[in-house]
Amino acid sequence: MIVFGTGGVRGIMRKGEFDEELVINVSRAVSLWMHEEGLNGVVIAYDTRRNSNYFAKIAAQTFSDCGIETYIFDAPVPTPLLSFAVRELGVGAGVVITASHNPAEYNGYKVYTNDGVQAVPKHTEKISSLLGKPFGVKRKAPMNNVPKEIEERYVEGIVGLVKDYVKSGGKIVYSPLQGTGARFVPMVLRELGFDVIVVGEQMEFDPDFSKVSSLNPEDEKAFDRVKAVCNERNVRFGIATDPDCDRVGLIVDGKRLTGNQVGVLLTEMLRRRVKPGSCLIKTIVTTDMVKPMCEELNLKVMETPTGFKYIGHLIETCSKQENFSYFLAFEESCGYLMGNLVRDKDGVLGSALVAALCSEYDPIELLRDLYEAYGYHFEELISIPFESAQAARRRYEAFRTSPPGKVGDHPVERVYDYENDPEIPNETLLLELESARIYIRPSGTEPKLKIYVKVVGSTEKEASSILESVRRAVMNL
Repeated sequence: MIVFGTGGVRGIMRKGEFDEELVINVSRAVSLWMHEEGLNGVVIAYDTRRNSNYFAKIAAQTFSDCGIETYIFDAPVPTPLLSFAVRELGVGAGVVITASHNPAEYNGYKVYTNDGVQAVPKHTEKISSLLGKPFGVKRKAPMNNVPKEIEERYVEGIVGLVKDYVKSGGKIVYSPLQGTGARFVPMVLRELGFDVIVVGEQMEFDPDFSKVSSLNPEDEKAFDRVKAVCNERNVRFGIATDPDCDRVGLIVDGKRLTGNQVGVLLTEMLRRRVKPGSCLIKTIVTTDMVKPMCEELNLKVMETPTGFKYIGHLIETCSKQENFSYFLAFEESCGYLMGNLVRDKDGVLGSALVAALCSEYDPIELLRDLYEAYGYHFEELISIPFESAQAARRRYEAFRTSPPGKVGDHPVERVYDYENDPEIPNETLLLELESARIYIRPSGTEPKLKIYVKVVGSTEKEASSILESVRRAVMNL
């Protein structure tokens, strides 16, 4: 059985794991699912990794052989552009070949439904059940290139969404980390009036990512060269997007802000310009600091399981309801979205929003003011590696079966198993302490157990002390 995790199917590119046979088999299963659902037309995109173009062409040929008309990009593009293209072309599905920020030896296969949302479990479980099932197709379907106007409309759409939030231009350093953002982020930022200084050696596509220390903008090491260029050119702000450009990270004066902190700052930038009743959408493991900020202005906060596909699915579902509007969606892992262009986290749009934020505010000063007003909300993700995904899952199940009564010296006051949640059932266990909340879940993309810690204090010192105490205790669980 092929497992679709939070970010699709991923694996190391070797025979028997992520290889040509897997791409063919999954593409055939998706084709059969589309025939059964009465869907036609698929858009295929790919990133800058080794074999991504090759796997994309194999997928396109398989869909064509299975009677599904196919559109394929002629160059690597950001994953959110795939979501946009599915919606613009009105096709039945989308596929992107990417492993996002995983190491260079990985690749992956993500499926999108006709609403531009990454397929949620009810669809991926059906697709998985169709693997290896035979079906007959009378004739091949056409294969086409995605029209260039799609890219142009995507860029125009982002500029239109963000331009009113740009106070004035300014200098900003950018790196695509040798990924797909290279063609798009500088173009968008320059159209918005920014002076973009790129990290030259990281603008080149390289499947080995040889000029990058880390591919994940959640990681300090990803900003090594961005910081150096900021120092050389005396620029305060620097951003980097991951290789498939659906996440963006920010540094200010050499300090990396977390995905949660950027989300809080974007909430502040946007919240006073929207109507009461508008929604902010986040995952359950994302900072709770936005809750009092939204309550103050009679704005709603909606939560989903971890994984941006659940955010996209919720937006799409709620958009069919009268009077629904949302002004921001984000997750702690540096994923941001606004508007209706796409239904996935978007590093191009996120870069534009972050640049707009830096044009209007001093992010460090603003964050300090918000902490003083709403409490010092600090969060940390602790990843525990295992030899296999199965081993990580066994440890998670052990926590579920026998949750701890204490975490270090901190008594567990409440245990909540989200697998039994009537609204958003998912694989997450919540341990509530007096001064902290701890979320435990198996990773959907790597052989890891992920532990998210949230604390809040009345001062920076108090919050830091609580976080350090809980962190040490968690490591001994």
